[in-house]
Amino acid sequence: MSGEQMTKIMKLIELLRPPLLVVPAALGTCGVFISFGHHDYIALTLGALIPSLAWGGGLVFNDYFDIESDCIAHPERPIASGSISKEVCIVYGLSFYAVCLFLSFLVNIYCMLVSLIVIILKTIYPYLGYLKREGILRNSCFGLAVALCILIGSTIGGNISPLVITVTIIGMLIYTGDNIIGRFTDIEVDKKMGARTLPIQIGSKPAAMIAFLLTIAAVCMTMFLWLLGLHITYLPTAAIAGMSLILLALALFLDPERFGTDESIIFLRYMAQLLLYMSFIIGTIEGGING
Repeated sequence: MSGEQMTKIMKLIELLRPPLLVVPAALGTCGVFISFGHHDYIALTLGALIPSLAWGGGLVFNDYFDIESDCIAHPERPIASGSISKEVCIVYGLSFYAVCLFLSFLVNIYCMLVSLIVIILKTIYPYLGYLKREGILRNSCFGLAVALCILIGSTIGGNISPLVITVTIIGMLIYTGDNIIGRFTDIEVDKKMGARTLPIQIGSKPAAMIAFLLTIAAVCMTMFLWLLGLHITYLPTAAIAGMSLILLALALFLDPERFGTDESIIFLRYMAQLLLYMSFIIGTIEGGING
């Protein structure tokens, strides 16, 4: 393999931004657990893989539609730098979608339908930015796309219960707020591009307030999941994760300009979200042991 071919392969991997695939994989795995609460390694593997494939294709199309803003803010990215052509990008993204739908079809029709919805939402999300039609619609589109990764896992587990639906709603609230917060880092670029993100439409402080309220709503719902059958052992870990999310959202609200672009705050939010879903897995494992 030539050096040029190796460079192109590395650029294709870079286009996926592999660390970003941890969230859909974790949520899909969580969905498998909360659907039936015991280990099945084939189901867990598919629960991590199918949402990751849908998300990987979406990330490729995200860069495809964001090429104009990336040329300003991230000129080193594969498409913006010209390392990967738009034509290759389309084929690459569609290949992830095709494998995702094929595997989900092998699972069951419900898994395929939810996977298809995630693919549509993940493609619409960057397209709305391309059309400069952002605001809360785009934030909600992102939040729902992430949350439905939980539902994909649950269709693999074979049980879409009230607990599953509630956890999916919690995920939507968290990641809608998270996406609002995520736009703070690119406010100046978005203004130059004429984008209408929520912080630009209503101001940084009100946008941060909305994210804060969404986080509080999600955490409050989390504290009562034991009423839907989740074993109460999830609560200590969930309380730590929930309080962390609230405090981080509060810090952003108090000082959007400082904390909206602070990489350490972004990392802590990321870890708190994963810890929250780990708490749900703890609850299902303990419930399965005691059941």
